[in-house]
Amino acid sequence: MGRQPSPSGAVIHPVDRHVGQMLRARRRALQLSQSAVAARLGISFQQLQKYERGTNRVSASTLHALSLALDLPVARFFEGLPEPDSPNDGRARDLVAEMVAAPEGPALAEAFLGLPPGPIRYRLAALARAIGAGR
Repeated sequence: MGRQPSPSGAVIHPVDRHVGQMLRARRRALQLSQSAVAARLGISFQQLQKYERGTNRVSASTLHALSLALDLPVARFFEGLPEPDSPNDGRARDLVAEMVAAPEGPALAEAFLGLPPGPIRYRLAALARAIGAGR
């Protein structure tokens, strides 16, 4: 699986990134703050941030505690991961999980879905693609 550097230059394993995205998505779906979840686990919110970003690996015991705190089976943290010998070598993206995990993702998705289907949605998607291509 391809590893990518974090902002600090450390290499983030794709599985750690995926687990962090699933953690963030579930926390946001439950409308819980990082501080609230961290308090349930007895850790700092900074540590939870590192788990969500994938910069720190989640131990088995912490993953179990997260599953209880977020009412989410442990296996769900790994859903959507490609098989180890998959031809795409782990580069598959779960766009829905990435969107929900992004800071602005839920608000953007809600606003987009509030638009009537048709040309406005199409133009907005084209604008986002154009802006993304130019960065």
